[in-house]
Amino acid sequence: MENKIVSVIIPVYNVEKYIDASLTSICGQTYPELEILLIDDGSTDASLEKCREWAERDERIQVYYQENAGASVARNKGIELATGKYLLFMDADDWIEKNMIEVLLTEAEKYQADAACCILQEEPENASFTEGTDTSPLEGKIKVGVNKADSGLLLLSVWGPVCKLYRREVIGNCRFEDYKVAEDLLFNSNVICGDAFQKAVLVEYPFYHYIIYQGSAMKQKFQEKYLIAMEVEKQCYDMLTAVSPRYADINLIGCSVSRVFEKYAQLSKEERRMHKAEFKYCKKFAWEHRKQLLNSSDRHRKISGALKVYIPDIYLWLLIRRYRKKENQSGV
Repeated sequence: MENKIVSVIIPVYNVEKYIDASLTSICGQTYPELEILLIDDGSTDASLEKCREWAERDERIQVYYQENAGASVARNKGIELATGKYLLFMDADDWIEKNMIEVLLTEAEKYQADAACCILQEEPENASFTEGTDTSPLEGKIKVGVNKADSGLLLLSVWGPVCKLYRREVIGNCRFEDYKVAEDLLFNSNVICGDAFQKAVLVEYPFYHYIIYQGSAMKQKFQEKYLIAMEVEKQCYDMLTAVSPRYADINLIGCSVSRVFEKYAQLSKEERRMHKAEFKYCKKFAWEHRKQLLNSSDRHRKISGALKVYIPDIYLWLLIRRYRKKENQSGV
């Protein structure tokens, strides 16, 4: 295979505990032609120092610093700096298996795809980093989009920008907007709706290992940003379903509303009282967008959506009971 540079873009913020495993996995890739861009977003721990130490050991690493402005600004800076034919985004607290880039690049070139994707494996915070297992043969694990709609659905197997090798041209002028939640889905929606995007390939193997820890997005408590995410994901829904009605089955609005219900249910009784107005807004949003929320061929999603739309308080009560039961069982 002719060597082609892959630019790896990694925003860095207060990840001193995880950055060594992350960079070990990147620098140890079986495909060596990499440009590794570390964008430190104003870290207050030793993350920046660790990045600079790594840059001294591996000439492929370039370290940049910016005042704290968020992951979107850091990723956009990486896009501007990147010189590779392909771009790959990664979070600095995750790690990838040693042949991920080689496999994705091989499939992208083989099928002349605009993006090659894989799936991810969630890992607990105390999980040990490993180089990964032998992933060959991959027969039966490769899916190729036959049209724009098929390909977009493959790209959204993981909503965020990780797990993907993008051809530089397909990103074009797409950039990450400054939202705290759903900015990554909006980015991919803009890529899919762009004229340059036509074909994607998916390798159904978890090359990417996503670390779940107490400070990660999946562990955060109810916040106002989740209400903003409902609006952003509604925007994505409208954009994507204009391309193909098949995107309704991703259930973007249903997932967005579910996030608010679940985060709210996990609060204490006193905390729920404090955020009563926000939850009222969520119920209103679900009712106003009930047609889109219920527009799914999946029976479970339809039932869940109907509960949120028509009997939201009862559904919330059921969620609260479920979370309290789990807490009691775990001894929390």
